[in-house]
Amino acid sequence: MAPATLFCISFLLTWACALAPEYDSHEEQQPLQPLESTVDDVDCISHHWGQLSAYRYKSPGLFGVKDVGLPDGCQIEQVHLLQRHAERFPHPGDAQDGLNIERFTVKVEKVIEHGKHFEGPLKFLNTWRNTLGGEYLTGIGAMAEIASGVQFWNLYGRMLYNASKGQLGYEPDDVDQRPLLRSTTQSRIHNSLNNWALGFFGPSYQESPQFYANWTENFRTLLIPEVEPGAWNNTLAAHHCCSNSEVHGIGNIGDDHMWNYAGLYLPHATKRLSKYMPKHFDLQIKDTYAMQLLCAYETQFLGLSEFCSLFNREEWRGFEQSLDIRFFYNHSFGNPTARSQGIGYVEELLARLQGKLIKESDTSVNSSLTDNEDTFPLGMKFYADFTHDKMVLATLTALSLDYFKQVPDLKKYPPKGDRLFRVSHMAPFTARLITEVIGCDSACPKPEKHERVRYYASQYGYIGNSKHQFIRMRLNGGILPLSSIRGGACKGRPDELCPLEQFVQSQAKAKERANYREACFGDYEVINDGRDVDGTVPK
Repeated sequence: MAPATLFCISFLLTWACALAPEYDSHEEQQPLQPLESTVDDVDCISHHWGQLSAYRYKSPGLFGVKDVGLPDGCQIEQVHLLQRHAERFPHPGDAQDGLNIERFTVKVEKVIEHGKHFEGPLKFLNTWRNTLGGEYLTGIGAMAEIASGVQFWNLYGRMLYNASKGQLGYEPDDVDQRPLLRSTTQSRIHNSLNNWALGFFGPSYQESPQFYANWTENFRTLLIPEVEPGAWNNTLAAHHCCSNSEVHGIGNIGDDHMWNYAGLYLPHATKRLSKYMPKHFDLQIKDTYAMQLLCAYETQFLGLSEFCSLFNREEWRGFEQSLDIRFFYNHSFGNPTARSQGIGYVEELLARLQGKLIKESDTSVNSSLTDNEDTFPLGMKFYADFTHDKMVLATLTALSLDYFKQVPDLKKYPPKGDRLFRVSHMAPFTARLITEVIGCDSACPKPEKHERVRYYASQYGYIGNSKHQFIRMRLNGGILPLSSIRGGACKGRPDELCPLEQFVQSQAKAKERANYREACFGDYEVINDGRDVDGTVPK
């Protein structure tokens, strides 16, 4: 397929510039200057916003896979989607995010109240207002989810449902096989589901230009409560089921590393911007960091931000690295609860792949939902689950996808451009982890080097009723190297197709590695020295 064109969403923010060359320590560097134009440069710097980056469909070879096409005689027969919510406002309860922005906002307001003024590039602060809302979706986020649903139909729905000529969305042919879409009860997660459904089911762009009222009858929804720890098991918000993930000194060990790194790359910018501050403003590094956050959040809400042009490209690379560091140590291999947070979804994925219900569980799986086919249907053509960024990262960790088990460099600035753990690649807004079940008529289909547009299911020799099934996983378009799953069960193919039975085998030790009860509820301490704890309780 060639879907990149599908996701140049011009009505959002058509961020398509090529990245500037990465920093090379062997080349003589010119003095760094702030960006000259918000409009011209935001396309490039927005690649460095970590989990606050807009979604971009990545090259299928992004993660090092060489043969990225589907072999002849093969076709995708089932799809499992785990998708992060879209663009949102800041998190008001996060000291590193919304609370830090609010502290900066109050400092600015107090200066203005006392009749003092900002100068030069900060002159806009004299009339600036913080217009950001609570942590629900922005309008741009809603549009991104609609576009995501359209893309999912174009990439998968057409083949799964043998679409007719010009068919733009799902049309039910069996009321008993209506898709079940799952989300948590949080506004931004639930509304991500709703807007995605608008794109996939297509009620607003049918032949008759009328938004028909009963379009929601084409699918079912399951909203799983997202509540305080211990109240309700939820694989899409497993941090609430894992007490230690929200304990200071365990769940947030990445925060200290993030601020230490900010202290490495932001002093020059802080000193530079201080020249334009009123006397006695006392600009701190956390204030400067808040301005970088405001650039990202205002752009995802308003389309542009005056804050973006205050920093040079190296400082934006530093911002990205600070977020990569935070998320590695809070939600991935660097945190002892990461596997436990992801293991529940892995269990559900394996159950669906094998056509089994989950009658009981000692993880975040809610067995009152997974023990029957009304709320945990089997044999569906696709599954769509909507979740948080941390759950995407935790799932990759629970799978032992060791390609991403690369400890971030806490000292190097500017950071290396070829590092593997980059949150902007892994969990941007509307990030999607997709598991494809691929049917083939051969046990050893010949790898196909290039991705091909598939206009209909039988185009390249696929005849259905396949004797052999394989698993392929994609993260934001990039094919994941399943050969890097610990144990080597999925090694052997250059296209990273893993026979279904071997994929299941690759996860045989997943629960043991997660050590759920101890990781989530045990009494232990973490030595926060930057070591990789392999996503579980340190030995």
